[in-house]
Amino acid sequence: MRDPEYIRAALPALSFLVERYHETRITGLDELPRGPALVVGNHNGGIMSPDMFALMVAYWRRWGADAPAYGLMHDLPSMIPFVGSAMARFGAVPARPATALDLLRRGAKVLVYPGGDLDAFKPHSRRHEIVFGRRRGFIRVALRAGVPVVPVVSVGAHEAFHVLTDGTNLARLLGTKRLTRVEVLPVTLGLPWGLWVGAMGYLPLPVRMRLHVLGPIAWPDLGPEAADDDEVVWRCREQVRVAMQAAMDSLVAEGGFGRKSLRELLG
Repeated sequence: MRDPEYIRAALPALSFLVERYHETRITGLDELPRGPALVVGNHNGGIMSPDMFALMVAYWRRWGADAPAYGLMHDLPSMIPFVGSAMARFGAVPARPATALDLLRRGAKVLVYPGGDLDAFKPHSRRHEIVFGRRRGFIRVALRAGVPVVPVVSVGAHEAFHVLTDGTNLARLLGTKRLTRVEVLPVTLGLPWGLWVGAMGYLPLPVRMRLHVLGPIAWPDLGPEAADDDEVVWRCREQVRVAMQAAMDSLVAEGGFGRKSLRELLG
């Protein structure tokens, strides 16, 4: 269960990691509207997701730990001892449409990463792409709840380790989706394990990150019944994805993110 006191106690340490270790810059935070909204991000940095924590810290600093905000979490982290319970106290809830819909109807903001494992473990060569696969359930949730989608784009965190391949073909062959709801079996390179296979935790390298919050995207002319129209849902989904890709392209062109040099690390 979400615990504001726990969040306040953890905020100094998380702020140090986000603001000093990663030197994160976030713009557009005021685009978040009052009231409920489905905040949609691109996923970077594998299971450690440093950019996700950067967004959470920025939100808590601006609106306080008591503001009703939650994040949809995959089943896998919840199975790791201590990790699932800790994330729940930060506001993580099971990634289920019914759960998101209930929270939105209660006036909360809900953070979701539609690309999930596909996006978080995309190969290094695709690190500047928005990867959602065929996923579009988040649009159905937003339409049924009658809330706007607020896209958040991040760059930099995917350089905290190196993904050689996402291993989707091997994962499909082994049936990992059926067993664990995970569609990848990545081969990665990073600290402290070196070369390894699978979605393991790791020590993120000190990288600069940039995040940008886009303006809300809403469909006031569409009612809840539009969530059952596959063509409409896909069109709305592509509107969000295209807007996010354009914003990411702009961030990449502007620069100011990525791994720190040895000179910078040594002071």
